Amino acid sequence: MEVVFDNAWQKPMDDRVKMFQHFHCRQNTRPLFGFFKGSEYPLTRYPFSRTLPESRALLPADFDVAAFVNDSEQLFLEHEACGGDFIYSASAFWGIPWLEAALGCPVFANHSTGSIHSEPPPGFSVDSLPAFERDNPWMRLMVEMLHALAERAAGRFPLATTRMRGVADLLSALYGADAFVYAMFDKPDEVMEVCRRVTDLFIQCGNLQLQHIPDFYGGIGSFYYHMWAPKGTVWHQEDAAALLSPELYAQFIEPFDRRIVTSFPHVVMHQHSTGFVPTDKYLAMGMSVLELHIDKGGPAARDLYERHAAILKRCPLLIWGDISTADLDWIFGKLPLQGLAIIKVVKDASQAEQLWKRYFNEQ
Repeated sequence: MEVVFDNAWQKPMDDRVKMFQHFHCRQNTRPLFGFFKGSEYPLTRYPFSRTLPESRALLPADFDVAAFVNDSEQLFLEHEACGGDFIYSASAFWGIPWLEAALGCPVFANHSTGSIHSEPPPGFSVDSLPAFERDNPWMRLMVEMLHALAERAAGRFPLATTRMRGVADLLSALYGADAFVYAMFDKPDEVMEVCRRVTDLFIQCGNLQLQHIPDFYGGIGSFYYHMWAPKGTVWHQEDAAALLSPELYAQFIEPFDRRIVTSFPHVVMHQHSTGFVPTDKYLAMGMSVLELHIDKGGPAARDLYERHAAILKRCPLLIWGDISTADLDWIFGKLPLQGLAIIKVVKDASQAEQLWKRYFNEQ
């Protein structure tokens, strides 16, 4: 189904791709602005997932690929109706903790939170960590979803790598919550070996997906952020690093984040705005884009100005969140425009249209 636009705030695909090409080079002549419709929680966002059982660990066979693809196409149509500069991107179902599942962590649906979480694998030890296997049932499901999405997309929207949690996040998944921090002190050699192995898994899983993602206007997508991105772009995050001191991050996580960055042509790093976040380290690694959430209950855009400005001096910045009008006014009025993109959570297309006209004076 071809999407036809009748309004100036709904941009043709060619124009949007060019905007993102300029954004990645920090040559855009205005901030990019777009919309993320509805809940970010996967079990709420994708109706197919609402039948997943809660009473046991999930299996790959529990996921209805055809129903998932139908939901993905509906999200594409809803995204397009919201207009703006951003480009809907699909991936293997991002609600699944893919790397954790591949490491042997049991994963469970929680419909009250709208998420799927993992638990430490029973009897976890370094020797019990499985090596990466393309024939792992979870990796087979990932590839099956990518193939089905590519067939349905038929060139209308790009595919992207899914959410992949980074080294600190995977340590937290394997050891349990904040127990990985104590393990760094109690058994540092073991933790370092686990870091090596999960980094291998991250890189191999990223490459597996990239091999099955078709070309889209010379690039691919960036899922969740709905960006066009250069070929070879992967998602990265280290949310659990917020529990670490700068010294522990530098010792245990930074060397492996650097290895991940050098293993792919482009890396988009997800960040929250609270807790310890090693933004300076990420900038020095050569990340392609830094994303920084404006979190509910977290610092306002005004309070993040110095951090935003520091990022924009070095690389493109994406600001994501259910951003208030006051924060949007500050962002549009105060931040440098080259390399700046903002994606705002909205309820519906009407809200998106009103916001677009507020900042770009298109009536």
